[in-house]
Amino acid sequence: MVLSFAILVTVLIGWLVVSRWVRCGWVEGVALGFAAGVGILSLQMLLYGLVPLPWHPAAVLLPWAAVGMFQWRAILRGRDSLNWKNLDWLEWLLLAACLVAPLAWLPYERVMPLTTRGWDAWAIWLFKAKAFYLDGNLAGFLARAGEFDCQPSYPLLIPLYGTFLYKLAGAPAEHLAKAMSPCFFFSLLGAFYYLARRFGSRPVALAFTAMLANLHMANIVAFELAGYADTALSVYLLLGAGFLYAWWKEGAASDLVLASLFSSLAAWTKNEGVFFLAGVALLVLAGWIRRGTAARAATVWALIWPALAVVPWMVVRRVYGVPGSDLLGGGAPAWRNLGTGFESILGQAAKANVYNLTFWLLVASLLLFRYAGVGTSWWLLPGLVFWQMAGLLMAYLSPRNDIQWWIGTSLDRILSQIAPLALLGPALALAAWMNSRPVAPKAPPKKPERRRKREAQRRR
Repeated sequence: MVLSFAILVTVLIGWLVVSRWVRCGWVEGVALGFAAGVGILSLQMLLYGLVPLPWHPAAVLLPWAAVGMFQWRAILRGRDSLNWKNLDWLEWLLLAACLVAPLAWLPYERVMPLTTRGWDAWAIWLFKAKAFYLDGNLAGFLARAGEFDCQPSYPLLIPLYGTFLYKLAGAPAEHLAKAMSPCFFFSLLGAFYYLARRFGSRPVALAFTAMLANLHMANIVAFELAGYADTALSVYLLLGAGFLYAWWKEGAASDLVLASLFSSLAAWTKNEGVFFLAGVALLVLAGWIRRGTAARAATVWALIWPALAVVPWMVVRRVYGVPGSDLLGGGAPAWRNLGTGFESILGQAAKANVYNLTFWLLVASLLLFRYAGVGTSWWLLPGLVFWQMAGLLMAYLSPRNDIQWWIGTSLDRILSQIAPLALLGPALALAAWMNSRPVAPKAPPKKPERRRKREAQRRR
């Protein structure tokens, strides 16, 4: 019951924020609302923890209840984008394929014990949530951050939302914190379907969503390694890039606002997200140079989200002297790692037993780009995939870790972050190719025999 209530209020809070900028069906609305809601609630928890204000659920939720009273109509917006009554047998099969793997993995996640393989998920992310819950604020953690060996400088979206779940439960219930990863995975599927369906047909959107749902490494990270931040980050990377592509393609200011929101939440989730946000910022600047700045309100919002999601934690780290390495930190580059890192990234991405054909499809879409009929804006999607890979390669140049150990413990998870985005490019390329194909005219329906005879008699 606590988990169901937490998901409900998270989705509603997120939807209250994003509904003014997006129109979609209820399935996609739940996915987008959950992703936005987790980020917004965690930022609210950060503010409360610094002021400090109590983290009591009533203190956290009452402001949103007041907002909901004035914007309750926003909660009711939406439509049945799947149009269940008109699904054919193939689409029902694809829809079932979207759910088979996640539902098969879900019981496994519920009984997965704390193991050495999943130790980072607990030490870096969920132990912090427990510490915050027991302290009741952030003061104790920040004052003693230098004593910890648990990456104290990492962004706090996952730990602070975990604290929110613990506050709802009234105890540090670890099964609730573990449930975050599966919830983000279902949000990932809904977000992917929304983006694929927005620019393509329903069968194409369902087919590629089914591919994503059965992506082996994404399943492992979301369910077996539940507690890591990688699944959450994959949602924000996908949505940040997807809305940025929509803005470049169609020019709607609302898409720019949402691209800024979800890209900023990526930076609030993991250090890799900071690098992603930098890439998005460069593309936004290029877009403004290309077509001029957006409407004033949209421009303000596009600048506000990074200020809210990134700047406060950077300031707190500096004020309290929180130690830790950033994505590219750790001393002079170890150029000897370049060949090993490059070969490992390409070799792992090519493994069909881990990522299915995701990265192969991306390469194929690059080669067949001009036949697909997509515009040049499409290159943003593979471009951001390669941007993230380049950031990963630069991180592996740091001498702070043994390169072989580092690759073995991180590469699969980091590639799982960008795999959904890598799959979106081929999905939109196929959708564009199918949309550009000429539609054969339908033959006029044959008239009944009696009607033909009556018309022939009238003509006589």
